[in-house]
Amino acid sequence: MKLKILLSLIAATLLFSCNPFKNNEINKVINAFYKSHKGPFEEVDKGSLSTALSSLVEKAVAEEVKSVQELKVLKSTDKPAKIEGDIFTSLSESFTSYEIVETKIYDNKASVLVEFTNNRSGVETWKDEIELIKENGGWKIDNVRFKGERAVGKSTKDVLSQFLTPITLVVSDADDQRCRLSAGNQYQWSNIKKGCIRVLELPFKLRSTDKASIASVIFSDDQKKAEVFTQKTSWVLNKKSIAAYETESADGGVFLEKRDNVWRLGHLKDGKTIYSGNLE
Repeated sequence: MKLKILLSLIAATLLFSCNPFKNNEINKVINAFYKSHKGPFEEVDKGSLSTALSSLVEKAVAEEVKSVQELKVLKSTDKPAKIEGDIFTSLSESFTSYEIVETKIYDNKASVLVEFTNNRSGVETWKDEIELIKENGGWKIDNVRFKGERAVGKSTKDVLSQFLTPITLVVSDADDQRCRLSAGNQYQWSNIKKGCIRVLELPFKLRSTDKASIASVIFSDDQKKAEVFTQKTSWVLNKKSIAAYETESADGGVFLEKRDNVWRLGHLKDGKTIYSGNLE
């Protein structure tokens, strides 16, 4: 009888202590990164990041420095280009604590679901998915996919890529503010960026409800404005709430909002959704 009880206790101990993901190499990378992460992406530990993500971070930092220098030369009082807030979680205000919920491994790729909490002003909780890849024999963070309702953009790479979207500062046509082009309609004038951008290269895209066309979205650096481009037109929208934007005029105007973790673009007049989702 005593032997049975002893064996039962040993089995129970093994059952509750042998979590194959609790202390594995992947979760150690997550813990090392987020325990030292303070919010600003410029100070992030690039040693924990993949080559691709580290390169995007370095380019974004260089772009911020370049913007400051250019404005200094021009003696301009304009605000330099800068990514505001934390881009390694859904919440720009960052987090105060976190907990690893689930880890999944697929050969040389892995995903870790992490629950974050921010209790600086009330308590707010959300989950994000951390994607890792194996590089040079070690696990590296390759992207953070935002799952929180307040996230603007879909992932860390999305935010960085959008910030680095090439802008060609050229004179726009007076008639319709479209760019002067010599190579077809590859560029469109951006009222937010005050230059010509390659709309097809914007990382944030929505698909029409009939699956026939795509709308591209870009946000201002301070996230206070959004600009939506379709094949026929474009709109500039002002931020109305945490994850909702609207054009100033309701007549022919549109809204852009995030509901149930899905972005939707629709007509203000009838509330009908015309584009939704988020394409890779």
